[in-house]
Amino acid sequence: MTATAAPAPVSAAPLRVLIVDDHPVVAEGWEWITRGRLECRVSAAATPLQGWRAWRREAPDVMVVDLTMGEARHAGLRLIARLRAAGAALPILVFTMHRSPIVARRALQAGCNGIIMKDSPSAEICEALRQVAAGGDYVPADLARKIALMERPGATPARPRLTPRETDILRAIAEGLSYREIAERAGISYKTVSNVSQTLKDKLGAQSLADLVVKALRHLDEERDGI
Repeated sequence: MTATAAPAPVSAAPLRVLIVDDHPVVAEGWEWITRGRLECRVSAAATPLQGWRAWRREAPDVMVVDLTMGEARHAGLRLIARLRAAGAALPILVFTMHRSPIVARRALQAGCNGIIMKDSPSAEICEALRQVAAGGDYVPADLARKIALMERPGATPARPRLTPRETDILRAIAEGLSYREIAERAGISYKTVSNVSQTLKDKLGAQSLADLVVKALRHLDEERDGI
């Protein structure tokens, strides 16, 4: 009697990952991070429009989206909302430097399945991708706690802690100085002022520069009064 050969094992197809980020090095970084941990085929898009077109063209298994692209702070949020409105069911992982629970909650409300910080360890980034790709959710524990506290009925948000530089720039914004004037006064670059201002918007929940001025005055008044 002739023995029948066992069928060869079928290897799982690589996970098709679409990275939407305006820095090309990010896609290269994902290839390096996932190597040896996850079998992935990574493609990249540098703008929300490119990401939208790549989704329609490539039908990726999972999309990784940065929130800020170019000068648009919430470009990633708009892309996620547009995808969900179009019926896109693929898992979406937000890959960001924003640590604000306010921003994280907006991303989840827009329809993302998970959030991971860009400075997280490689193993954690891969775990976030693995869980989201498998149909689960992923939010770092510390960020999840902050979001949960925000959602608690009657919760009063704690006044955010600002660094000395953030406080100095916030005071200058409250005085009505332009970014260029602030940069010249502090001896720092315009880009640094712009980046810090974006962080302040996230921390204070401001939607625009005008809104930031209002919230800056309120924050500084509360700080002065010891609230």
